[in-house]
Amino acid sequence: MKASIAALTSAERERLLADVYYLNTAELRAFCIAHSIPFAILVEAPDGRLARSKDIDRKGIVIDRILHFLNTGAVKAATVFHKEVVATNDLGRAPRESDPVLYGRYKNRDAATLALMKHLTGGKFEFGAIAQEVLRACWSRNHAPTYREFAKLWQQAVIDHSRPNPEWAFLSDRAAGTAGPDWKELRNRKAAAVLALLKKID
Repeated sequence: MKASIAALTSAERERLLADVYYLNTAELRAFCIAHSIPFAILVEAPDGRLARSKDIDRKGIVIDRILHFLNTGAVKAATVFHKEVVATNDLGRAPRESDPVLYGRYKNRDAATLALMKHLTGGKFEFGAIAQEVLRACWSRNHAPTYREFAKLWQQAVIDHSRPNPEWAFLSDRAAGTAGPDWKELRNRKAAAVLALLKKID
């Protein structure tokens, strides 16, 4: 029998949907592995073969897959970065604003990349979750933006993120003024309750 959220009461479903964001990466992965829900990003080689990359989907994507599975019984396909957006070698020089941002070539904390992006955003750019979210969304659509386009997309994403994503549980609670000194205890309690509900419908 497949896990189904329909087996829960309305109050239990409401709690699960509200608090699933408190699960950490390890807890989410464990559920995914148990139900063959993909969370590793696949990369297409030049010859068309797919291989598992070192990266996994963002937490929000994984939670969306889990909720889709619980609601429909179907498993969404894995994220694939096709060869058109995947670098096969290093650029060998500092990036330019007209260069495409390719998976495997873009690196967090790279000084030359940071300098270029700071230049393109009036000094505002920061490496982090928003930058990764923007790029992965592009790569998932088989689009490699130029650094110039990436800068514009990043600036718009910062504006759109007036509040943290739901899956950024601590930041969401801090923004709401509810992340007190006992937040870890709160997280553990909410996560335990969610895991109990998932076990109940498994």
